[in-house]
Amino acid sequence: MKNTYITTDTHFNHELLTRLCKRPEDYEAQIIKGFEILKAEDTLIHLGDICMGDVKGVHEKIIQKIPCKKTLIKGNHDDKSYNWYMDNGWDFVCDRFDAKLYGYKIAFTHKPIPWDGEFDVNVHGHLHDLPHRADKTNFINALVSLELHGYTPLKLDKFLDKWKKDIWRNHETSN
Repeated sequence: MKNTYITTDTHFNHELLTRLCKRPEDYEAQIIKGFEILKAEDTLIHLGDICMGDVKGVHEKIIQKIPCKKTLIKGNHDDKSYNWYMDNGWDFVCDRFDAKLYGYKIAFTHKPIPWDGEFDVNVHGHLHDLPHRADKTNFINALVSLELHGYTPLKLDKFLDKWKKDIWRNHETSN
């Protein structure tokens, strides 16, 4: 494994997001262009909500063409079976995935979860560009947002470095 990347809430075919989340009209093209950085030896963890509508078409035209290993953490709009997703381009599918990476015990989920004593940080999506819905005193949740982080996959190690700096900066300014 060379690099681990994360993305979330791609919401292909969900035109309302241009209004609801102020995404640019070409957000789908930006996301697809962003996938070009992924190489066969990389891993992509998608934190859910792949698309709306033509699920099969999106998988054939986009997901199956991503060259790396792909893990899907199912989101609230991902309503197919685990097997369906694995038959259509994903290497692993689950609702929650825990791993020790880059010195952290990470719980990867779609929606933020309360701390259960089993992880150091919860890397999640779902909130889009609405971080005000997140609990600012909860230092264990790390929001991945295409709207806030650009429309390209993020390197997990760089994302965690920034998250760690941000939580300490927020903690110091709140005291």
